[in-house]
Amino acid sequence: MTDQLTRRSMLQALGSTSVAAVGATSVLSGTAAANPTGDIPSNYLTEYRQTGSEWGIDWTYLAGVGWVETQHGQYTTGCAESGAGAKGPMQFMPATWDAYGVDGNGDGDKNICDYQDAIPAAANYLTASGAPGNWNDALYAYNHSWDYVNHVKETAAVYRDRYGGGGGGGGGFSDGDRVTPTANLNTRKQPGTGSQVLATMAPGTEGEIMNGPTDKNGYTWWGVHWLADDIWGWSVEQYLKHA
Repeated sequence: MTDQLTRRSMLQALGSTSVAAVGATSVLSGTAAANPTGDIPSNYLTEYRQTGSEWGIDWTYLAGVGWVETQHGQYTTGCAESGAGAKGPMQFMPATWDAYGVDGNGDGDKNICDYQDAIPAAANYLTASGAPGNWNDALYAYNHSWDYVNHVKETAAVYRDRYGGGGGGGGGFSDGDRVTPTANLNTRKQPGTGSQVLATMAPGTEGEIMNGPTDKNGYTWWGVHWLADDIWGWSVEQYLKHA
């Protein structure tokens, strides 16, 4: 990631408001971006789901970014590159990649053109920018366009309907459901029993399902916005019920 002055200069020079994909030429526009046709390629689908589970975010947003940017790397052959220099299936600028690139497949190389690295890198950037607590901010950080944010969110909703909820696991809730704990319940920064505890919610505390389900450490986790305390965290399904 370049510093603020450098990024600002780049944006002014390129006439673009994108950060992760500064100056990228979108391969899709308008309603097409929010209406993906066909299935997600199986290798990409597996990677989106695995990455979503590992990073504690709804994988359909990653898939939404992948579709809007390059149709899951299928739009061009080789390593897709915009006129401004954004590269790969998730369209990272090299400077941003230097800061957020991930060796997702463990081969010792952070390859901007490899979907197994680029998709986890997108998760890295999005979580650093506010996901899963605030997807609007996270997606706007990825590309400074509210049309882009809406396209990705609408595409994610299509995939959620087509493939099921965002993270793995079955799950007895849906986005927007109001829930309350059945016992004193920890809510954590990310799914997983080793993640930081943000707060312990008492029975009767009301929250809204915002994300999930995601499987981790043998439990199914849901992203919950605990309304009275304005806390965003992850809690185990078996200790939640409808409010």
